[in-house]
Amino acid sequence: MLSSLLAIDFNANRKPFLLHPFRYLSFTLLLLLLPLSLAMAEEKTQVDKIFERLESGEPMTREAINSDLALLSKLIATDDVARNEKLQLLKCWDQSTETDTDIALAVKNTSQTLTNIPPTASTHFITDLMLCHSWFLELSGDMDGAMEGYNLSVKRAYEHEDLKLIADSRSLRGALYSYIGDFSAALDDLITAQDLYESLNLTGWANINLADMATSFRRYGDPQSAIRYYNKLKALYLKNNNQEQAMYVTSEIGLALDELGEHQQAIDHFLLSYQYFKEHQLKKVAATMATDIAFSLIKLHRLNEAEKYLTEAAAVISEKDYAAYSFMKLFTANIKFQQARYKEALAELEQGEKAFRTLQNDRGLTQLLQLKSDVYAAMNNLPAAYGALQEFVALTKKVDDNSFSHQTTELKVKFDTSRIESENQRLIENQNLKEQELALLEKNKSLQHIILLLTGFILTIVSIFAYKQVQRNRQLQVIALTDYLTKLPNRRHIYAQAAQYFQQALKQQSPFSVIIFDADHFKKINDNFGHELGDRALLTIASAGKALTGNKDLIGRIGGEEFLILLPNTDAERACELAHQLQAHIRRLGAEDLPAELKLTVSAGVATLAPQPNTENIYQDRDFASLLKRADDALYEAKNAGRNCVKAAKNEATCEN
Repeated sequence: MLSSLLAIDFNANRKPFLLHPFRYLSFTLLLLLLPLSLAMAEEKTQVDKIFERLESGEPMTREAINSDLALLSKLIATDDVARNEKLQLLKCWDQSTETDTDIALAVKNTSQTLTNIPPTASTHFITDLMLCHSWFLELSGDMDGAMEGYNLSVKRAYEHEDLKLIADSRSLRGALYSYIGDFSAALDDLITAQDLYESLNLTGWANINLADMATSFRRYGDPQSAIRYYNKLKALYLKNNNQEQAMYVTSEIGLALDELGEHQQAIDHFLLSYQYFKEHQLKKVAATMATDIAFSLIKLHRLNEAEKYLTEAAAVISEKDYAAYSFMKLFTANIKFQQARYKEALAELEQGEKAFRTLQNDRGLTQLLQLKSDVYAAMNNLPAAYGALQEFVALTKKVDDNSFSHQTTELKVKFDTSRIESENQRLIENQNLKEQELALLEKNKSLQHIILLLTGFILTIVSIFAYKQVQRNRQLQVIALTDYLTKLPNRRHIYAQAAQYFQQALKQQSPFSVIIFDADHFKKINDNFGHELGDRALLTIASAGKALTGNKDLIGRIGGEEFLILLPNTDAERACELAHQLQAHIRRLGAEDLPAELKLTVSAGVATLAPQPNTENIYQDRDFASLLKRADDALYEAKNAGRNCVKAAKNEATCEN
């Protein structure tokens, strides 16, 4: 990828690559071939260095990019299929996005390329091209088409274990999830991408992805965490003398300061970015900064100043610049509302609402609907005000559900840059060795007689590669099903296990219980004691769960601080006993391992698969999802009952001590 705003934590131990005799034979082969392929090696090395530079994600000038692409076109032979594919992908991502016409042309070009892919094209080429097309769809405002493409790209990248494409596709999808307000999915994608970019030593892409992570924290309602990440990025960009990227980050810090209520500080940050982009003739970016300045001025009731900035922005931002246009209209309507120009405010809101709905930006639309209701109320049009307010309430609930259901009610994800360990580097070294071996075999096409003499040696090498690939696949499969912090099965893994136990219980007509539990007041633990101590608390809970089950495959982490325990052949009464034992064990371990002022408790919900009353073979639950839902309802009942207690599902025996 070249200009996308582009994430799985793959850690694998790597044993010695070859036994000593094979290593010496490999050196002998290299010495035999080196004199015969030196000229070709020099040319290929230059090409590969250019590719590495262009694909690193590090900032480059437009002149440098054009120069490198032109040089690649000259150096790469027409029959070099692999490198021609890489060059075509670079050109795909490098298409201009300066105007709406440019973006429409890029969408058209990528659509045509996708419909004319040759049958010999590699899977990597097809997937990356699909990802490129989806990116331009997002820029054009087709969010549904973009998300569909991202989902398919993620699926294909995993199927073919393409580590870089996994990171790229999850980073892009995470940024889109963040924009539309699904922060749980966004942070899951972005943190996965961040780990992998760090493992692959792709610092440029890691920095871009980190900016998206920080923005997700800001949108989620944690501007303090966002500012920490932004400041780290800004320092890196300034250290590398990348003033433009530093100015982009400065504007993001301004947005976070706005959300903290520090509007004057926000204006100071926006002005730095605004002046820089204006001086460098980046008119559209400067216009976007002007709308941000206007928002802060409105908050400070400096309406005349705000209106001047919005008038300046309106001369540059068109209705097809959906993101900037939607907020520009919203802010303009706010000013007109405060000036009692209600009809003009409604006209502005109508235009902004159309843009928000096109983008499916529910976050922005909720702000607009609230203002719309206030405008109608000021005009004494109470039915219209009530209608807008009803839609506002329904949409706010939808946004809240997207943000907080499924995984956790208080999602606080911690990204730790020190988590990249030596296993990741060894995995990358193993991949590099494989690429070097493939390149060596390609160079030997003109040396068939030597290859024939060494056929037995090469077959041995291939066998070793195949064996190591099997090992690597197994390691990747385990890692993909394991939670990165607790090393317990993740949600996908534990749910798959649960479904098997559920079907087995139905078949054997045996009881099957589940306990779903999470830490009480976990947000306060993170806020009062820090994320590091929060992680220790999660590890303490995981340790207690493993001790209770005696089998780590029967307990999994399914959300931020939420866990699930599977209890095959266990009736409701015994499940309740085990839930209380779990609570006691967590309290005891917490007292031993955590500060005295941190009282670690959990709430739990219990549900059991059993026949309905007065029946033998009619079960209340038809699938595991139904059983889990009842356990989850019981957990919420425990929370509502004051926390630090166990509740059984409805129509089951009580779990009270």
